[in-house]
Amino acid sequence: MPSSRRGHHVLALALTAILPIVVHAQEKPKTVGGNLVENGGFEEGNKGWNRSLKTVEDPVFEGKKACVLDNRAGRKTLAIVRPFVPLKPKTYYRFSMTVKRTNGQGYVYAHCNWYEAPGKRLMSSKNWHAGRAVPVTIRTGEATHGWQTFSGIFRNNRQDMGGVQLVIFIKNGSDVVYIDDVKIEELRYPDAPPWKLAEDVVFPGSPSQFHMSVEDAVEEKGIFSIRTTGAVYRLDPATGILTCRQRIEKEREVAVLKFSTRLGKLRIARKDRDVCVVTGDDVSFGFQGDSLVTIATNKPLEFTVTSKIGTKHFRSTNQHFLAIDDEGGFCAVTYARPHLNSPGSMMTTRPEKTSAPGWSAEYRIGEREMAGIAVFPARPFDWDRSFKKRIVNTGKCPDLEALREYSKYANVLFLFAGIYKEHYAGYCHAPYTVKDPEKLKQTIKEAHKLGMQVICYRHPCSYIWADIPLDKAIADMKAFRKEYKFDGWYFDGLYYAGSWMDTYIFIRTMRESVGPEGVIYTHCTLNPPARMCELYCPFIDSYSDFLLRGEGQTIRGPKDPYLRYVINTYKISNAIATLKGDKMLREGAEEPTLPKGKRLTLSERRAMWRKVGCSLRDQLDAMLRLNGRCRWAYPGWPLGKKDTEDYIGFYFKELDRMQAEWERTKKPLPMRWPM
Repeated sequence: MPSSRRGHHVLALALTAILPIVVHAQEKPKTVGGNLVENGGFEEGNKGWNRSLKTVEDPVFEGKKACVLDNRAGRKTLAIVRPFVPLKPKTYYRFSMTVKRTNGQGYVYAHCNWYEAPGKRLMSSKNWHAGRAVPVTIRTGEATHGWQTFSGIFRNNRQDMGGVQLVIFIKNGSDVVYIDDVKIEELRYPDAPPWKLAEDVVFPGSPSQFHMSVEDAVEEKGIFSIRTTGAVYRLDPATGILTCRQRIEKEREVAVLKFSTRLGKLRIARKDRDVCVVTGDDVSFGFQGDSLVTIATNKPLEFTVTSKIGTKHFRSTNQHFLAIDDEGGFCAVTYARPHLNSPGSMMTTRPEKTSAPGWSAEYRIGEREMAGIAVFPARPFDWDRSFKKRIVNTGKCPDLEALREYSKYANVLFLFAGIYKEHYAGYCHAPYTVKDPEKLKQTIKEAHKLGMQVICYRHPCSYIWADIPLDKAIADMKAFRKEYKFDGWYFDGLYYAGSWMDTYIFIRTMRESVGPEGVIYTHCTLNPPARMCELYCPFIDSYSDFLLRGEGQTIRGPKDPYLRYVINTYKISNAIATLKGDKMLREGAEEPTLPKGKRLTLSERRAMWRKVGCSLRDQLDAMLRLNGRCRWAYPGWPLGKKDTEDYIGFYFKELDRMQAEWERTKKPLPMRWPM
């Protein structure tokens, strides 16, 4: 019998003991129907697959044929492709394949790329596809002792998903890989158990440690009033009304929830600085210190959200929405526990126009599921940190002489993925092995002597690709930080497995781990709750000190609202915004048109963008005007022209001027939005 290892998927929550909301015992899923991959055993040669696919009659796992990926020539990648496998949205599937390798060099992946229809990739935005499931990652050295079966479970939550393009490939390895018995099978999970109402709206991590807390919670004549740092909530169970008020920058009512389902008698079950839990027989409200309200229900729950503000930026997909004006806003999300069956939640009526107050959205939350409503910003903008924490970003450990020069202008050293052994573009992922441990320790030690903090690279979602569950991923990062004694993290994305709850629990836990004086810098262009650019969760962003957004997304100059309402988050999450404007156009310029029928190299595409792109100086100026900041990205040694003129000669000089003004007046600096 072959051995097996079940890989994690990218669109479901890792079920681990650290998560209080998923501690219920679970049964194994049942397979529904047969294999959905026709000719998955390659008995009909390359039928249904790419024409270049090659088969062999020895060795085979089952039947008379198997597929072979012969990469002894050492190509960067070599793949087999099945253009389309039709699947149903919001359904669980198990992918599996049986593999035998010759020497085990490189990584072997199975990617299930989301498609709307054959030949039509599912998109998150114009420039970004909707991603993929990575149900199997076979690491260097694995599957070298005979046939071994690898599997993983995946699910797509979007209603417009029609199937997957299946790609199995070897990357960065000179090896011969035999593949047989490729399957995709539908799964049916048992029903979700009822919520433990007083417990399951409480999460690990401490928002009060990072300037977000429950300041007061009282019940008077059956009405509950909860005040957090960023919001005031008033819940009247008798009328079924929850009012939501914003507190930071501008005090105002932003939304009202009207429950048509009777809430019943409620009581305060827990109250501390991190959460207030108001619970009853069938429903529980968790008022989090970060101003998110999580609503768990054991019966069908219906409510209407009515906005008291008109929006400048409104985005919605599935059951989620984000509503922002120039002073703040609110958002709504829903959640169903993964690997468990529940009725499903819907936004039954969504607003058509949102520019004026009074628009509304209607929800039906399935029993044993959860809804969330959050007011933002959840914490005050940290002006002191925005001026005094200045980031320099190096690809690897810099030489001591260079580090001394960098420390004259920046005091946070961000060490990118070059510190690790296996570092391929887009594929630096867990498990992580340091290239030169002594060099890294010495760099961190010297940086500390120079008065700098140090943050190190991690790609949290890659732990899922590597079949490492959330609790072990967090333990690995904590152990690494303990060993090397650095001060925080740069997260290349977040632990996003298709559910915002994964990310929320991860970022709360990691914030608590580094403490209020540590630094968390998060790069998240494609955001939870739905892997989209313009829809995101400010209550998650608030746990990061700095955010980096904008990569690969066309930005139409300094006046683009995308820059104002997505990249810049002043008065939204109040994390300090930074910009990756690799596709930011000059004012009035148009996006370059790629020639038809010609495949351009990366350097050719970059050259086309340089002709129309916004200069580095203008990007730095735009972020300063929005009260955002920028990292000093990859300085040269010796220092180059961009370092001395754009960063030292302009950016740091202007930041000094702004800091002096703030320290003199102690008043927030006005945002100078380009006219």
